[in-house]
Amino acid sequence: MSVMALPERKIVNRSELRQKQSATLRMARGNQVVVISATHEEDEKLLMDKKYFDDIVQKLRAVIETLDIMSDQKLFKQIVGVAATLEEDTRLGRLHSFEEAFGEE
Repeated sequence: MSVMALPERKIVNRSELRQKQSATLRMARGNQVVVISATHEEDEKLLMDKKYFDDIVQKLRAVIETLDIMSDQKLFKQIVGVAATLEEDTRLGRLHSFEEAFGEE
């Protein structure tokens, strides 16, 4: 999993958003997250780049899957046991590619 840049927050109020909508939307690029402030924190909104959001969701799913596997002690022990022989099995040609095992479609 590659390292993701932490979000950089830029704060604008609702009035500024209304007055400078195009400029505010352009601020939400890459890891730049625009916080639309409000009187109460629960009313604040975030504006962010879709690709950055999709990357966050993808990495979160990967972390959840990893934790699910690690929490299954039986499965995790099997994986760790197999991992110890993977390098030697690869070197000796004991492993097959996905295409060899399942064929190409």
